[in-house]
Amino acid sequence: MKQIISGLLSLSLLSTISCGLSDNTKRLILSTSIGCGVGLALGAVYDESQRKKDTKDKKNNFQRQIKESLALEKKKPQNKGKIIGLGAGCLAGLGTGFYLNTMYDNMAEEMKKQGIKLEKVERGGDTVALTASMDGGIAFEDGKADLKGKGKENIDKLAEALAAYPETKINISGHANRTGAEDLNIRLSQDRAVTAKDAIIENGVEGKRIGTVQGLGSSTPLKNVDPKDGSNRRVEVEIIPAS
Repeated sequence: MKQIISGLLSLSLLSTISCGLSDNTKRLILSTSIGCGVGLALGAVYDESQRKKDTKDKKNNFQRQIKESLALEKKKPQNKGKIIGLGAGCLAGLGTGFYLNTMYDNMAEEMKKQGIKLEKVERGGDTVALTASMDGGIAFEDGKADLKGKGKENIDKLAEALAAYPETKINISGHANRTGAEDLNIRLSQDRAVTAKDAIIENGVEGKRIGTVQGLGSSTPLKNVDPKDGSNRRVEVEIIPAS
């Protein structure tokens, strides 16, 4: 019953916030909210053994419609460069893998423009997380934890994406080059992770959506990168389902 109520509330909320938007955007939001609500309701009401195939077909069809609708929205001139997201209540209806894959498809191009590398983390063929890696050479001065101009732009775009996909949480890790004592590298990487966290919160992302914030020093270098050569300085943001 709680799932049904959650689905109906999501429908009501998303329908309400669509006021003042274009007709096509309204239709997108309404169709998304209805589909997510239906997904939640079906999951709560019908016995799994009786509805498995039927529900799977409906879910796959709805997922396809959502993907097509998002693609059409992205093509609009006024939406170029914008992150078009999914509302609250959609994760249960669409499934974790589809939700994260949709987020990746919607974010990857914009992230790349900002110099952010976005990657999928897969397990058993399913997407279980996304990792956004921000080049520390762009974001931070050597030996410092204050964000530079481009680094601030990176955080702004990442926060926009997180706001568009409210059913996600993030873990933040800072990394440093292997220069000097490792205890100093750890403190520096921790300061960079905290700086990124504070900037994300300043951009409107609720603090409760942020999990771990840690500095890893030079202990986890990028693949094929020698942490001594100055290329390991970065901040990584792991994006995971809120549930």
